[in-house]
Amino acid sequence: MNSEFLRLVDTIHRDRQVEKEVIFVGIELALVSAAQKKFGTTEGIEVSIDRETGEISATVENEPLSPEDLGRIAAGSGKQVLYQKIREAEREVVEREYNPRIGEMLNGKVQSRKGGGLVIELGPRAEGFMPRSEQSVAEDFREGDRIRVILKEVNMQPNRVQLLVSRAAPELVRRLFEQEIPEVADYVVEVKAIAREAGFRTKIAVATLDQNVDCVGACVGVKGSRIRNIVDELHGEKIDIVRWNESTEIMIVEALKPAEIASLELDYETHSAVVYVHPEQQSLAIGRKGQNVRLASKLTGWDLNITPISEEALAELRTEALTRQADDLFGERAASLAADPLAPAPTPSSSALDALFSGGAAASAEGSEEFAGEYAEGEEPLVIGLEDLPGVTSEVADRLVEAGLDSTEGMLEAGVEGLSQIEGLDAESARKILAILEGGDLDGGDPESGEI
Repeated sequence: MNSEFLRLVDTIHRDRQVEKEVIFVGIELALVSAAQKKFGTTEGIEVSIDRETGEISATVENEPLSPEDLGRIAAGSGKQVLYQKIREAEREVVEREYNPRIGEMLNGKVQSRKGGGLVIELGPRAEGFMPRSEQSVAEDFREGDRIRVILKEVNMQPNRVQLLVSRAAPELVRRLFEQEIPEVADYVVEVKAIAREAGFRTKIAVATLDQNVDCVGACVGVKGSRIRNIVDELHGEKIDIVRWNESTEIMIVEALKPAEIASLELDYETHSAVVYVHPEQQSLAIGRKGQNVRLASKLTGWDLNITPISEEALAELRTEALTRQADDLFGERAASLAADPLAPAPTPSSSALDALFSGGAAASAEGSEEFAGEYAEGEEPLVIGLEDLPGVTSEVADRLVEAGLDSTEGMLEAGVEGLSQIEGLDAESARKILAILEGGDLDGGDPESGEI
């Protein structure tokens, strides 16, 4: 009898994954409950089970008691106590197993429908529930279908553990990328951000530190083979893969693709941006029912306002921006010279001493006269170093001097095409430099004279 009892405990332990000690304690409590039912008292009842031999020792007010003496009704009450104890132990086992796996992708099978949601079998003792809000509108699963889900929550309930699962969570896309793309699984390509509207469209930003790896190409695969597997798993949901960039301006432009952006105005205090687009690009930037701009906003973390703009208005906007930039660069210097015209000119950086626009110890007399314009007697000409120009570093300044582009006249003659040939200068910086040279005197001179 004792050996059969121990085998029963071992079978429950293996089948239910419940510790043997929990089973022994449950049986002891069951016998105590049965004795209480039989004798109508809660005092003087003691039950103990030898863990090695399985021998049961029970007494009622110091009188020996045999389990066979408890009767059928009392035994039934004891069984209920035992089953409850085992169920509690099973709940704890499931909670310990799945709580560390929140955020993971699990494989399961659709068991039934319940109030618009799906009951999903995840294991022998685990059951997941996916409410309608966590389902994709593009998917329709039936009983018996295999399914992959993301575990979102583990909730302890009185009778069981409820595992809340989802197929609408952005984490599902991340886990599918890790499964289908080896570079993502090996952390060569990193998924930086995901914005998703389940069943419709997902935007995902990726980056890599390996210069030999194209992060976007690695995710797409040869002829789109890798991304096609993910799209099939999501039942045709569109996926836009963009290249991550730490620059907010570049990231917003990337996030709004395939629309082309004309210009941006950023407000770092409110974390919002005005995005200017040509009228023909407005609908593409906004997307169907605002989907494109909404996902781009989630991906970047900025509030984006799409505003159409004409070519004329865009040109005026850029001119105003260049003027503000020139004021930022030279406004403080011009103000100090206006306040004290006889003050010594600020010393330019050492790498640009031989490339001053006017005045300075290293410039020739002719060079000073060429750029200084007309000054009253005793006034020092305004000194502007090459390095003070947009995009000009000390190395770029040295290359400009070597190319003979260390004067206003030389730069204006070279134009955007000539300046952008200098290593380290792009066309945008060249345009800004020419705009400053053509824009007027920083110290109150004639804007039309071209003197600085």
